[in-house]
Amino acid sequence: MKQDAGLTAYDVAGRYDASYFDDLAARYSKRTRFARQRISNVFSMLPGLDGLRIVDIGSGMGTFAIEAGRQGAKAIGIDLAPAAHVAAKRVAAAERATAVFVRADAVGLPLSNDSVDAVIAADLTEHLDDVTLGRVLREARRVLRSGGTLVLYTPNREHVFERLRERGILRDADPSHIGMRSERELADAVSSAGLEVMAIRRLPSHLPLWNLLEKALGSRVPLLARRIGLVAREA
Repeated sequence: MKQDAGLTAYDVAGRYDASYFDDLAARYSKRTRFARQRISNVFSMLPGLDGLRIVDIGSGMGTFAIEAGRQGAKAIGIDLAPAAHVAAKRVAAAERATAVFVRADAVGLPLSNDSVDAVIAADLTEHLDDVTLGRVLREARRVLRSGGTLVLYTPNREHVFERLRERGILRDADPSHIGMRSERELADAVSSAGLEVMAIRRLPSHLPLWNLLEKALGSRVPLLARRIGLVAREA
């Protein structure tokens, strides 16, 4: 696993300011290619949501909680960043969404044991050190009902772009990505938290042409799998 020595999730939390979430909110509001692919990838791993209670941890400006609410879920978005909470409430109001947003730390969810049907953590784990990731996954297990679903969605450390970033050839690495992981490393972390891994999927990015290549070859060639999707359950 690529993890910057000594850094924790809390050390990089200050990077998530209003401009960070405003950029994501603008992409979502305009339904850009990036936003559409991200939504499609995540919801391809979820069951039918109508009537289910869903919590989106690390919800940012609210994409997945809002979209889950549109599909009939009772959706809650949870994020620790103050700017995320402000942006999510603003976007939800503009979208006339029914999702609820709460400012809280994912290592101590303000939810009862066995109280939700699905937990989404999209574009979160790459921002977490090993210790924090373990705590977040154990919290997800605590709040999930028996048979409930956990969906993780994150960049793949083994993708060619990430390999080039590790070698300094590509210089656009996100400094908040302190916990880039391979699919095997992510699966091991989930299993260690007591959850059962049901599926690992290699999912495409939004990039034109690369997207077609990833769809065609990503399932067989890790270098061409831009995104990891992992589905687990509370057994």
